[in-house]
Amino acid sequence: MNKDTLINKVSEALYCGSGAIFVGSGISVKSTKVDWFKLIKPLSDELGIMIDNDHDDLTIIAQYIVNNHTGNRGPLISSISKAFNKNFPLNNYHKALSFTNVSTIWTTNYDTLLEQAFSKFLVDVKVNDDSISRNVINPEIEIIKIHGCISRSHHNEIIITQEDYEDFLENKPAISQRLQNDLLNKSFLFIGYSYRDPNIRNIMLAARRLSKKTTQQHFLIMIKPKENDQNILKEKEKRLELWCKDLKRLGISTLIIENYDELEEILFAISQKSRGNTVYVTGSHERSRTEAHQLGRLLARDADISLISGQSSGIGSDVVSAFMEECIDKKYDINNRIQIFPNPYAANPSFSNDKALLPELKNYRARLMSSTQVVVVYSGGMGTEAEIEVARNMNCKLIPVVHSKENLDDMVIRKLLEDPLTMERLKATDVEYYNKLLEGNISAEDVMSCVKKMLA
Repeated sequence: MNKDTLINKVSEALYCGSGAIFVGSGISVKSTKVDWFKLIKPLSDELGIMIDNDHDDLTIIAQYIVNNHTGNRGPLISSISKAFNKNFPLNNYHKALSFTNVSTIWTTNYDTLLEQAFSKFLVDVKVNDDSISRNVINPEIEIIKIHGCISRSHHNEIIITQEDYEDFLENKPAISQRLQNDLLNKSFLFIGYSYRDPNIRNIMLAARRLSKKTTQQHFLIMIKPKENDQNILKEKEKRLELWCKDLKRLGISTLIIENYDELEEILFAISQKSRGNTVYVTGSHERSRTEAHQLGRLLARDADISLISGQSSGIGSDVVSAFMEECIDKKYDINNRIQIFPNPYAANPSFSNDKALLPELKNYRARLMSSTQVVVVYSGGMGTEAEIEVARNMNCKLIPVVHSKENLDDMVIRKLLEDPLTMERLKATDVEYYNKLLEGNISAEDVMSCVKKMLA
């Protein structure tokens, strides 16, 4: 499988709501710096053995450690707690995931970095069978920690030893059932695992038992083995090749990449494309523009574009109304072409100038922007400025609109024109639009052309 195919298939599944992401320890290691072999070395030394990083199975070693303490898990769990109960910084993998239009994330990680990454959303964290049956009402993100959580789980709920893996399906029936349902109904992207990782091997075994060979198509990204000795490298590559072929029995296609930097690039690409060909138009809540009405009709004529409605008055309302009118007039299929997100300002027009509501607006707009690929920005006030801030934080592509020289003096537009990231991206995508923008001479047709290039 090539990179573009994986990005497109995973993104499409996520956009349609039929995708999920399964996160392994490789995603957190840049933040936690936890080396599992070093972590358990003091305990494994008590066994009188030397751990072989290339061949030893950590779950087996963990089992030996617990056996050595006559079934007492305390020393092992204590070591894990000390390693993970810290404030770790987010890395770019977490940031890419937080930009992604995803509703369900599974993970074998004990840390709380995923919860931190999605802190702007309403998150439902599930760590055991009880939490599976107690749902948060309308969560925006669901994080299922299949092996427990270092800060939320009882030490008996942490999956770490071989016995834990062997008894997983029996001891955690609700999580097992949920995993089966998701394997049957969603396409998974597995990231952060190596082919020798016992977590991924045991997850695959569980998947095989649960799915009975009737899963959706799943995807796994693996890092190419590294080794100075060419003979050993060839052996590792051959074993990886055979393992990947075996995964096809479970409906899992594998992409082999060179390094984790390439993984970062892939995740950011998925974060953009998982939003689909979506466009949100923002601007003044108090003014209307003929050009905005024209843009709404042009957007409606492209059947591949979906419009995001933020329940805004003014320019946002003009675009949505024109979009609807065009679809009705031309008898276009409007199903799935408009997504609506709530707006605290919509309850009362006088709220649009209430600074006290800006934090609430930003909270509501986080999910909107994570579902939007391109944001078109007309001149506006503090509400527009707040939305742009959220759009930037969610890595949306921004297109400022200037219809006349006087728009160049608008505070919101001026800030965008002074933003290097926005302008560099715009210039690289559509240099003709970039030049017209600086001249203050943009038409609705120009905006539409730029939108299509941004979405390409």
